[in-house]
Amino acid sequence: MPPMSFYYISAKAPPTGDALLKELMQSMRPFQWYKNMVIFIGITFSYNLFNWEMWPRVIFAFIMFCLISGSIYIINDIKDVDRDRLHPKKRFRPIAFGTLSSRTALLVSILLLSISLLISFFVNRPLCYIELLYVFINLLYTFYLKYFALIDVIVVAVGFVLRAVAGSLVINVYISPWLILCVFLMSFVLAFGKRQNELLTASSSRDCLSQYTEKMVEGLLNISVSMLLMAYALYSFYVDTNMMITLPFAFYGVFRFVQLVYLKNFGGEAELILKDSASLANLVLWTVSAIVVLYEVRA
Repeated sequence: MPPMSFYYISAKAPPTGDALLKELMQSMRPFQWYKNMVIFIGITFSYNLFNWEMWPRVIFAFIMFCLISGSIYIINDIKDVDRDRLHPKKRFRPIAFGTLSSRTALLVSILLLSISLLISFFVNRPLCYIELLYVFINLLYTFYLKYFALIDVIVVAVGFVLRAVAGSLVINVYISPWLILCVFLMSFVLAFGKRQNELLTASSSRDCLSQYTEKMVEGLLNISVSMLLMAYALYSFYVDTNMMITLPFAFYGVFRFVQLVYLKNFGGEAELILKDSASLANLVLWTVSAIVVLYEVRA
């Protein structure tokens, strides 16, 4: 039997029309869709950035993953509605706040998942298989794996890797395993930064947080940072030595994130890094230098 929260009815009138669409969009967390940008790694680092014939397929994969990840976020909010109502920020999410019913949200989520997977099946079958694996792993995470420390972080990292693989698979290109490793380790950095924030601000927001300590998370964050920078440096050295030009920007970007995690408790919302002027400027410099190296110096 569904929990009582499934039948929760807000004192407010149920939203309709544009209001309902707004609540659904908010529940899909479009501000977190930046994570799906990992899909563009394949077309960028396979030297196909200016191959315009490939872009429709990559953009299609990006849109599909935005819809699918948004649907998973809705299911997660339904599952965690009671706990979210106790969280200082999550309690304002539409489902937890009561402005969007769980049944309506669940119906829309299932519909979006079905449509996305069906379209992918007919447009690009390998992409559909990656999406199915992504959905399976994330549902397993939502209902079971997120209760186990360390496993929760590994599953999140696997989700990022699947995005990167999907972006390469959809255009049938090869990218270095070193880059896949960098994606995996970057996910660790983001996840442990988030756990650090949660331990300080909302230690009861996740069951697995009782299996972490601040010192433990700090150590794991430091290890992940070291491994990430080493992996990126090795990629630059072994795959394309010209990419070593980008090392200062890569190192500064990671160091700056860690600095913000400890000084401003930034880890809870990694997307806020885009509001940090120093980080944003560094990201632009890294992007420009990487494109120049990959497409001009190489030529």
